[in-house]
Amino acid sequence: MTECAASNAIEVGDLLKSAARRLAHLPSARLDAELLLAHVLGCDRVALLRDSDHAVDGASRAAFETLVGARAQERPLAQLRGSQEFWSLTLRVNEHVLVPRRETELLVATALEKLSRTAPVMLADLGTGSGAIALALGRELPQATIIALDRSDAALAVARDNRAHHKVANVFLLQGAWLGSFREGSFDVILANPPYVEIGDPRLRETGLRYEPLMALAAGIDGLDALSAIAAQAPRALVEGGWLMLEHGATQGAAVRELLLAAGLTAITTLTDLAELDRVTIGRKGVTADG
Repeated sequence: MTECAASNAIEVGDLLKSAARRLAHLPSARLDAELLLAHVLGCDRVALLRDSDHAVDGASRAAFETLVGARAQERPLAQLRGSQEFWSLTLRVNEHVLVPRRETELLVATALEKLSRTAPVMLADLGTGSGAIALALGRELPQATIIALDRSDAALAVARDNRAHHKVANVFLLQGAWLGSFREGSFDVILANPPYVEIGDPRLRETGLRYEPLMALAAGIDGLDALSAIAAQAPRALVEGGWLMLEHGATQGAAVRELLLAAGLTAITTLTDLAELDRVTIGRKGVTADG
């Protein structure tokens, strides 16, 4: 276990108490403080708490105070630490990509439920961002080929770093928007966590979401622009019996089901996340609900 750095300045415990007071308006103030200080000192939280009487040098204290100030302004903790856990992977994140959410793991779990882990299948991950979905599936499905697309050069750079770090050779990163460039019947499964927030939603300006890329969050007046485009393009790009799986907002389940129905998909179902909120809607090409 890594030991926390020590010198002749303020003790770890006192520094954490002070930081927790500054972050008191956040629901996880103490935890955030601990994670940020552990990040600065290069130790884990266990060592941090065990060594609460160790002193923190001036340079480390200054770096920590800067991070606490940024967190007090609701900058995402993952951005400040430079990483986020997703499906047992530690992924690099920055301001150019959406911070992977736990809710999005439902997309991964749903794909794994529908696919054989030994079959050579083709998958598409649209708007890959950090590469979270593609890399998680690439690790779980070694026989699969996964095409991960994003419009953003900066986002793809982050995804490339994550792919290299985790040595996932069956994920291929391409620049592009949705499915227009692919031939008919290219994929067995198409997954996407596209932007689905209404462009006028005040949360985009008033919460920590303002630090994440707007193009990865918002899509039109009703938040359905990207979901509509993908639903319209997916049937052509899917093989017979292939699946489309879309993450969406908690109030958008009915609207997304209508989009998939209009696109001619069948076996349409909305799945709920751990909070029992509508989160992922799936549909199948050319197979009835009983098929």
